Amino acid sequence: MNWQELSSHSHYKTAVTIKNELQQGNLKEASIGIEELIEALSRSEKRALKSQLVRLMMHIIKWKSQPEKRSLSWVATIINARHVG
Repeated sequence: MNWQELSSHSHYKTAVTIKNELQQGNLKEASIGIEELIEALSRSEKRALKSQLVRLMMHIIKWKSQPEKRSLSWVATIINARHVG
């Protein structure tokens, strides 16, 4: 089983495959799958956090450098990012 490839395409399919391995009694294979799924989820969360921070920083820079163009969407993004973090 190529767990890394599977987990990079679909976390759901990876979880279902792990469940099937467990049901078949393949504990070692399921354990490998769980470890890879954890790693994949970690990578996904890091990418999402980076994306959110870049978006927030862009809005803050625009807010500071272009006060005449301030918009409600910038405000919403800044407020939302503060509450999510």
